[in-house]
Amino acid sequence: MLLEGSRFEIAYYSGTGCTAMVARCFCDALIRAGGLGEAYNLSQRTGCSGLHDLLVLAFPVHAFNAPEGVYQWIKTLKPVDNIPAVVISVSGGGKMMPNTASQVSSIKRLKKKGYDIIYDDMLVMPSNFAIATKELLALKLLEVLPDKVAEIVKTIASGVHSQTTPVWLDRFFSKLGELEKPGAHSFGKYVEITEACNGCGWCARNCSSGNISMDMKKPKYAKKCHMCLNCIYGCPMKALMLRKYKFMIIKEGFSIKQLEKKLPLTEPVDIEELTKGILWIGVKRYLQK
Repeated sequence: MLLEGSRFEIAYYSGTGCTAMVARCFCDALIRAGGLGEAYNLSQRTGCSGLHDLLVLAFPVHAFNAPEGVYQWIKTLKPVDNIPAVVISVSGGGKMMPNTASQVSSIKRLKKKGYDIIYDDMLVMPSNFAIATKELLALKLLEVLPDKVAEIVKTIASGVHSQTTPVWLDRFFSKLGELEKPGAHSFGKYVEITEACNGCGWCARNCSSGNISMDMKKPKYAKKCHMCLNCIYGCPMKALMLRKYKFMIIKEGFSIKQLEKKLPLTEPVDIEELTKGILWIGVKRYLQK
């Protein structure tokens, strides 16, 4: 499938940086396999260049689906004639009910544009929602990522097609999860701007949906939020908090860059011990696969 000199594009949506790291790994692996191309944040670009032999779409799971920004980007794509495409979702909990159908909606939209979906799967990265991944486990997920991506690229290069088959119940939850998107638009009204804010504008410059502007040196939220949480975790002054739904935020914060700095691992990781409990079954399966 992937021959010397084949052109690829990797379009990714990333709020807090996990999917951006996945995209970089794909870019490196595809180049090593003989491809030519780049990875880019789809929230900063409209459509594809149209000069590609392979499209890779990567995004974090939002309410059992892709973030709304992914659908908006797919709408801007020009029709193609059976260009191969790969769809990768990224989850903090791994492949388990009810999120196994998270790629389905994006796959359907890409097919309508004329793409031939040759591969889809889910990769696991540290959780940035509600429950933190223990640090050693998070570092293990980062450590295995390049190998996981390399295996996917090997499959793609061999010409083997591989698609997941979610159960009907997860497909139902996927459709149900789409109802979250309209509610997420107004997420900003629950964000409290504390006195720690110095008006630096980091949140506005790094908002994946362009939902934040600066008004009198204070962030102002519009009504097109994707609820990616990047503004809260990424604020240099830690000046943004939630008035409601505080359970969504990891108290210790989340920084994929800080985790990456702690690699390589210098001690063994007891996967069985760190993945005890029903919430971590998907992560255990992923690491033991």
